[in-house]
Amino acid sequence: MNLGVSTMKSETSFFNRTLFFNLYKRYWPIFASYFIIWLIVLPLSLANSMQYASEMTRVNDIRESVASVGLRVLNQGIYGGAIMSAIFSILIAMAAFGYLYNARSVSMMCSLPIKREGVFVSVFSAGLAGMFAVNIIIFLITMAVEGAYGASTFGPSYLYQWLAMVCMMNLFFFGFATFCASLTGNIFVLPAVYVILNFTAYIVEFCIRTIMQIFIYGASPSAPYKFTVLSPFVKIAKTHPSGITENVFDGSTLTYSYISGYYYEEWSTLAVYAVIGLVFAVCAMLIIKHRRMETAGDVVAVNPLKPVFKYCLSIGCALVLGILIFQIVFGSIVLPLGKKNLLFIFTLLFMVFGAFIGYFSAEMLIQKTLRVFSGRKWIGFGITAVVISVIMFCGEYDVFGYERKIPDISDIKSVNLACSGESVVLERPENISATIDLHSSIISHKNANESCTDGNTYYVYIIYTLKNGKTFEREYHIYSKASDDIFKLADLMNVNEAVNYRKALSVPVSINTIADAYISYFDKTEAVYKNIELPAEQAYELYSQCIIPDINDGTLGKVWFETDSYYMKNVFDCTINFSIQQRIKDNNYNSDYFYTTLTVDSARTYKWIREKLGINLCSMGESKAIQEAQNNYKESGAASLIPK
Repeated sequence: MNLGVSTMKSETSFFNRTLFFNLYKRYWPIFASYFIIWLIVLPLSLANSMQYASEMTRVNDIRESVASVGLRVLNQGIYGGAIMSAIFSILIAMAAFGYLYNARSVSMMCSLPIKREGVFVSVFSAGLAGMFAVNIIIFLITMAVEGAYGASTFGPSYLYQWLAMVCMMNLFFFGFATFCASLTGNIFVLPAVYVILNFTAYIVEFCIRTIMQIFIYGASPSAPYKFTVLSPFVKIAKTHPSGITENVFDGSTLTYSYISGYYYEEWSTLAVYAVIGLVFAVCAMLIIKHRRMETAGDVVAVNPLKPVFKYCLSIGCALVLGILIFQIVFGSIVLPLGKKNLLFIFTLLFMVFGAFIGYFSAEMLIQKTLRVFSGRKWIGFGITAVVISVIMFCGEYDVFGYERKIPDISDIKSVNLACSGESVVLERPENISATIDLHSSIISHKNANESCTDGNTYYVYIIYTLKNGKTFEREYHIYSKASDDIFKLADLMNVNEAVNYRKALSVPVSINTIADAYISYFDKTEAVYKNIELPAEQAYELYSQCIIPDINDGTLGKVWFETDSYYMKNVFDCTINFSIQQRIKDNNYNSDYFYTTLTVDSARTYKWIREKLGINLCSMGESKAIQEAQNNYKESGAASLIPK
């Protein structure tokens, strides 16, 4: 195998120019592809955008267009940089360190008068310098394109940020790919290990959350992921630029707002990843320096890591295959909540089966044989199965106290409650205390909710925002016939603070902002639903003089989860609806929507509708009785037409 090192000096060296340039000679298509893709993605794709922006005449429009161009550049740096760096780093690592996976190549490299560190530095620096060089060339080309349209107008700062982003991502992903190369002895295993380790933390946390949701009472799948930072590609992909908003005033009146620029807040994250990439590279160099080169061809090239690989693969397969099989078997089957114990048993069995697949697959890969089902190997698998079972049973019986945990009231800043599409945020101490009481009551009724299969089921979300900025989330299903928790929740959702939050509008209500208003009600005389449109003047009068005072009195704006006898008697079959719009600029508007159901004790609103519109409203109970009687009459009439 010709590595192009015949002219190498005989003395020991820590760097070799021939090895450095040999990477480009042999694998130039990789770097050429990296260049061509960036050329298309960045300078060529921006040309049309900058052409449009340069033709704008108004100052604000130019700034908005420049901001739009800047956003594209930043997005290319964040998302394009992550994708390109992740893909090409592993390709270059496979090319640069391919000699580690062939016994003849590794023997030749070890026989050369170059220290292993010298070989590593030569090929690693070549791979990294190649990507950096392409980045700089793309940067210069794009700067030239910007210069053609006026670089001062478009703000080259966005392009400097792109260059910094991509170079830092190159450093991390290539350092990490190099580290993976030092651990493996098979070139086909390298990309698999690289991809798996890049997503391990995110996938494991997702799997654990999914399993917890199946059998741990209150586990919320929507809670923020805590370990995403350990999956750099996911972490970077979840970040985004933030806009800089500027307001335009006509005197003291706000005319409109627009985005004048964008900035990126996660520079510290990228910097930390870049430093970690260097650490990975140093670790890779030390591993290769002391690595037994006869391990070329092995799945795991470092002997102490073979048990780690085996048990990690076992646990990983237990999680992934366990959930996958569970979804295949039960994905389209809705089991009653009372069958939760059955779900737990099946989940445990599927996970143990996944561990079996992972454990013995790892043994086959490590031993390079299918004959791995000996007695000693079963002992290792048995230990793995026992550990999984113990953890699962600890979760099922709440040994860790997850299900019983509630934040201390002194640590809570606010709480968000949501149920059946209604959501409120409570900050008053008395309402936070009432939420904790409700939360405790729901926990105490765990067995009743999990065994009950009769009655309406509600999903309740409780999200505490703590004073330290963190959140504490729980999600519960509660049956209306298992306890009175749903009524306690309704009372809490109807306190004054909750109603004001729920009915608050983002657009001020005035005669000029009311775009559409109507009242929908059941006419008991004609037994049909009708709509009455209101002029803006009447709608504003109704809203300002009746609806808002009734909401402040606590007689309007309520929600009901159960349509009990009180609801049927005290709620009118009547809704009030407003569409609110505020012009920002040209054809752009801010809009919002207001609706409420009329109650019997909302005296002002009820009186206004009755006197101004002459509508004789009926309760929900009355309208239901009329409609049922009407349906019975139609059915009996149809039956009488059937020939006997």
